[in-house]
Amino acid sequence: MLIREHLDYPGEQLWRLEYLDVERVPFQWHYHPEFELTLTRHARGVRYIGNDVDRFGDLDLALIAPNQPHTWHAEPRSDGRHHEVEVIQFRPEWFDSVAALLPELRDLAHWLAGVNAGLVFGPACAAAADPLFSALRLARGPARLTALLTLLERLHQAGDVRRLGAAVAPPPDEPRLAAALAYLYRHYREPLRLADLAGAASTSVATLKRLFALQPLGSVSAYLAELRIGHACDLLISTRLPVEIVAQQSGFPSPAQFYRTFGRHKAMTPAAFRRRYHLRDGSRASPYHHVHEH
Repeated sequence: MLIREHLDYPGEQLWRLEYLDVERVPFQWHYHPEFELTLTRHARGVRYIGNDVDRFGDLDLALIAPNQPHTWHAEPRSDGRHHEVEVIQFRPEWFDSVAALLPELRDLAHWLAGVNAGLVFGPACAAAADPLFSALRLARGPARLTALLTLLERLHQAGDVRRLGAAVAPPPDEPRLAAALAYLYRHYREPLRLADLAGAASTSVATLKRLFALQPLGSVSAYLAELRIGHACDLLISTRLPVEIVAQQSGFPSPAQFYRTFGRHKAMTPAAFRRRYHLRDGSRASPYHHVHEH
């Protein structure tokens, strides 16, 4: 289930850094209004950001845009070594306020504003950023802010980056839409009628369509397809279930519709997706390309 996470900030600080040393990284599908920059070390598993699903290796670095659903999932290592996760989070309005005072940061603010759903950085960039995370964690006083800005500028200049697509997140300020989305997240694997969804949101079908039309995906059917495809990707990655069963358990009324929808969303067949990303059989994809923009 998608959870809206509320973050605590230490003292009067307006950004936060968290360091975790854990045996496993559980699947916790969540979102929040902050940017999040996450570095994972010594873990291997699956990274989910919005409707993007990809495997990650021993060193992984991603920037997630505000209100973008995301999670990492990694099981315990066979050698007993723990995973390390470092997470930096800050609100866009905080960075904009800093950039308003320091003109040198305006290019960086413009870059952050154009991130869309997020960025996944390649191995070379992750390796270069690794010691910068450690330096930031050890810094104190004004040196912490300097270390953060140095890290962000390094990422701004990186060439091995994969840009993700449009954000998919429930806006927190529209209660009817939030109620409809909450119902959708609970029941997307079942047959759904617009009347049931409108009833859960205490509104009319016409109003419901209007509310969804104002969102990034534009319609109830588009959100429903994203949720079902996301669930199908998880099953294809983590199980050996036949594709027809994956389609059924993901809420598709027929295998034919599943194949059509999956091909439209992923530009490959379910079988090809499984071969590429399966946790036991897949090989690490290298989808990085240059997206350095000013």
